[in-house]
Amino acid sequence: MALSLQDDAIVSTVSLPAAQPGRLDAVRGAIPDSGNVSGIEVRLAQLHIKDNHTPRIPPFPGYANLYLLVVVIDDQMQEPRTLTLNSFPRVDDNEDLPVDRTLYYWKQEQPDQKPPCQVHVLVSVLKSKKDLRDTGQVLAAAQNNDTYKSLLQQVTAAIVKAPTQTVGLILQLGNVIGSALTDVEDKTLFTQVVSFTDINGDFDTLGKTPHQQENRYVASTLSIIVRDTEREQALANLAPTTQPA
Repeated sequence: MALSLQDDAIVSTVSLPAAQPGRLDAVRGAIPDSGNVSGIEVRLAQLHIKDNHTPRIPPFPGYANLYLLVVVIDDQMQEPRTLTLNSFPRVDDNEDLPVDRTLYYWKQEQPDQKPPCQVHVLVSVLKSKKDLRDTGQVLAAAQNNDTYKSLLQQVTAAIVKAPTQTVGLILQLGNVIGSALTDVEDKTLFTQVVSFTDINGDFDTLGKTPHQQENRYVASTLSIIVRDTEREQALANLAPTTQPA
């Protein structure tokens, strides 16, 4: 059976809370909208392995060798902003993977530089039946694959012309990378695709907002951090000032 990241994949566009310090609806007209975003960061804050899908049968302790695949694509580049495959040996149940890191980072360098309108993040945890392989070689093999190259072109075209097709194509792209691994579980432990978009208002909420997803095997926390110097200054000006006694 071929490896499929689509099986039981968690796919979502994020609904971030509208009520956030710095989002004042009563004076909304005084605050620039998300078109003025000056910085965006997406962090993988936590990956908790609830169940590694490996039974404990004495004398075997029930550890699992796992891979973490991350693909991040936005609407400003023809290549993934992030494409990584990391390995984690001997992972137990109820264990956090050491993954607190930035997956995506954009900062406005010029006043007229436009922020991204779409950021799509794929996170997948795969279980290995055998010893862990050289992940650099696996990624190189996948990127030299003609199917990978074709799908990447389709993804970048879909982001601009047919955004609703983007998630499915990113999952297929992940499948190609996963197929470069040998002897992995046919069923991944966890696959998540999150789409952050300006249309959905995901860049309107300033500061750090966590986004959590889980299935029976893995729980994840992605955090999106949005900076907007104009809105932050406008909000600072709107904040009540205290007079000295």
